[in-house]
Amino acid sequence: MPEDVKPKRKYASTRRASQAADTREAVISAARQQFIASGWQGTTIAGVARAAEVSKETIYAVFGNKQALLRAVLERAVRRSDPGVPLLQQAGPQAVAAAADQRTQIAVFAKDITAVLGNVAELVAVVRTAAGTDIELSELYRSLHDGRRRNLAFVAKLLAQKGALRHSMDAEAATGVLWRLASPELYLLMTDLEGLQPAGYAEWLTGALTDALLPGAD
Repeated sequence: MPEDVKPKRKYASTRRASQAADTREAVISAARQQFIASGWQGTTIAGVARAAEVSKETIYAVFGNKQALLRAVLERAVRRSDPGVPLLQQAGPQAVAAAADQRTQIAVFAKDITAVLGNVAELVAVVRTAAGTDIELSELYRSLHDGRRRNLAFVAKLLAQKGALRHSMDAEAATGVLWRLASPELYLLMTDLEGLQPAGYAEWLTGALTDALLPGAD
């Protein structure tokens, strides 16, 4: 019957898209675990394929190569539960934009960025370790921090729009403060080595940013 043709094709197309999305998520999940456990050198496409229960050819077809796979894992970690939505358009940054005053902005930002860092910091450490011997990973490591600075400039501008900053600091200088204090390296130092819980890091970051950025914080 002619009426049945299009619905069947649409159903088949939807099912294939769903299967492809499930496969992508399975590969990203398996790759994340292996990169963190085994590092850049110890992770192989074959090992990820076995863990994800797909073929190596499927991973190459979807991602291209191991570096592209690592980039996809990093992007998924940053975007968390909304992989299709860029970070600055997600609920956390938008809540910072909607906050009524600078202190609330900082508290909201600190809580949200702590969740991001908890997801991505170990992966950044993988890139940082490999960057010492791999030129492409060195470039990736630098690009990750360049991207962080661009995203944090958004927060700095929001703070500056709400009022004056400490010592007449401009948004560019405030971006630098955010970039240093809300870094994956410092997060791991304080949580892994010092033993601070993520909530404790968020509390510390709120106080540190308030002291560093807002007037009258002495």
